[in-house]
Amino acid sequence: MAVSRDQVLGAIQGIIRTDLKFSGIDVNEDLELVGGGLGLDSLDLLMLVTGIEKRFGHKIQHKKLNRDTMGTVGRFTDFAYAELCAAGK
Repeated sequence: MAVSRDQVLGAIQGIIRTDLKFSGIDVNEDLELVGGGLGLDSLDLLMLVTGIEKRFGHKIQHKKLNRDTMGTVGRFTDFAYAELCAAGK
């Protein structure tokens, strides 16, 4: 069964709330990951990426990670979903 975008979004929201300990915050798609919003540092971003990799069993190409692909929750969701679809997940 193919992964849905909603499943990827839910996983990202879960990782942010649980693993990164932002439980009291509304994790919507417009929420910025870097800078304003959550203000995640490089270790937090790595934890987010590895959490998705573990959850879906696919290694994300780290060379594609940048402000465009990880600027907001929505952009990272789109990027991760596209990576998983390309891998046949």
